[in-house]
Amino acid sequence: MNIAGPVAIALLMVSLVLVAIRAVKRGTLGDRAVAMDMLTAVVSCSLLVAAAYTDNPDFLDMALVLGMLGFLATVAVGRFIERRGL
Repeated sequence: MNIAGPVAIALLMVSLVLVAIRAVKRGTLGDRAVAMDMLTAVVSCSLLVAAAYTDNPDFLDMALVLGMLGFLATVAVGRFIERRGL
């Protein structure tokens, strides 16, 4: 995993920038919610790649917690959008 780790991190960072642009760009609340969900997924994947590259299991715990929080936030925003009729 000499070159695969840095290449994967670089590609994930490009994806992170593109998703951040999508989250800031004008759009509906649903578009922004999907962008923020994708942002948490990309950061979680980055943590998993970092865990594999550095052999540090602490990154796995952080990725798991971030995944759970991202899921709960997406469900909460989805319910908010459904109730408001946006």
